[in-house]
Amino acid sequence: MRILLHPGFHKTGTSSLQRGATAQFDTLAPRLQLMLTPDLIEAARVARHYSERLTQTDLDRFSAEFQRAVADRDNSDRRPLLISSEVLSGHLPGLRGVKTYAAAPILARSAVKVLQRHYGPEAQITVWFTTRDPETWLRSLYWQNLRAQRLTEEFEPFRDRMAPAADHAHIIEEARRCLGAKAQVETARIEDIGPDPLGPLGEALRRLGVATDNLATLPQHNTQPENAAHDFLTLNRSALGDEALAEAKRKVLRRYRRAEQSDS
Repeated sequence: MRILLHPGFHKTGTSSLQRGATAQFDTLAPRLQLMLTPDLIEAARVARHYSERLTQTDLDRFSAEFQRAVADRDNSDRRPLLISSEVLSGHLPGLRGVKTYAAAPILARSAVKVLQRHYGPEAQITVWFTTRDPETWLRSLYWQNLRAQRLTEEFEPFRDRMAPAADHAHIIEEARRCLGAKAQVETARIEDIGPDPLGPLGEALRRLGVATDNLATLPQHNTQPENAAHDFLTLNRSALGDEALAEAKRKVLRRYRRAEQSDS
């Protein structure tokens, strides 16, 4: 049995993959088993906590919650299994004091151990990280941090401060070291996946040996609207209270989404 564990990274096509898989679930179901963030709510919550504190207690809790999420799966079902949730790498860097993906390799090792116990030693497990050009990724990270919290920093100092989080190659090598022979660790740049009409979902399916016929072309999701970072930075620097700020951000997003729809 093949298992592809896709724990991010954030802002590397993960939303497009997950929404595409959900939208085409009926077509995929005979070919593929699927676990996404809604199937991993408690494990994802504890993974975030672990990325903040890096304690053994949180890691043990993550293992227990991930085991609980997997326990209901029929381990005699031989359809390939795709597990995709960027939260399995912890918080988005920049939030809750998280500065890098240091938690990701250790969380992946814990998840792989659970999968091996449930599916047996014959399971072929691959941990697959999607990556992105560092500068482009940092700009996307900046926009997401502006959106999620009251960040008032210009992009340039944010980029300098968060540059270690963009060193995905280092984290991937650390994952290979942590996992050893327990699982393969593979990567794909979303810039290379771009021409694929199915986007990251198509790449994931091919890695699992799953046929892609009769699947609809997928749009990109969670893309950054032009000028939105400037709008959010201005709002974050305003005197608005927290509730008013959140509502103002929602209005900005709705305006951009309507503009996108009218252009399409």
